[in-house]
Amino acid sequence: MGALRGSISYARLFVQGELPASLHGPFIKAIRLRAFQPLDASDDAEERAGWCAVGEPFDLELDHGKVFYNEYLNLGMRLDKWAIPKPIFKAELAEAARVHLEKRGRDKLSRREKDELKVFVARRLRKQVLPTTRVFDLSWNLNTGVVRFWSRAERNVDRLVELFGTTFKLELVPESPYTTATRLPLSSGQAEKLDELQPTEFVPGEP
Repeated sequence: MGALRGSISYARLFVQGELPASLHGPFIKAIRLRAFQPLDASDDAEERAGWCAVGEPFDLELDHGKVFYNEYLNLGMRLDKWAIPKPIFKAELAEAARVHLEKRGRDKLSRREKDELKVFVARRLRKQVLPTTRVFDLSWNLNTGVVRFWSRAERNVDRLVELFGTTFKLELVPESPYTTATRLPLSSGQAEKLDELQPTEFVPGEP
């Protein structure tokens, strides 16, 4: 799902923190450091997230022209994950366990052996498949501090918040009635009232 084509549904988030006076150079450097790095079958990582060009999940050569457009910073968050079907993994693991025990003349694996075989089988199967690739675009208005992210899934938003924070050293806060209200031009009295608000439970709790 992206900003340039596909769904028009997106999540809104707000950037908290002061932007540097000159941000284009430092931001490009930081983005390149967090550009997506493809998964390797020999790695232990099950999934990985990183930046790519907006709308182009396989374009990882990020420069000023691909990232900045007027007051907007545009990127894609690419997320790759190994997706080995569970029945295949279980069958391969069972066969590997059988061979392992047969060679040693035993009938039961230790916990350590089970864990080691799982890693061995996973790495072997990864060499036979490609990881799944998804990309979610974002557009950050540097003047207003509003980020539009083309996914509403909580897990994807959480990954964005983490990646955004490590890249730009700024906090990214999902939109809510409270965060929206804090961005309004409130009087000091209204701001105090806002701080005193407590959440209302619409479903009774357990007695």
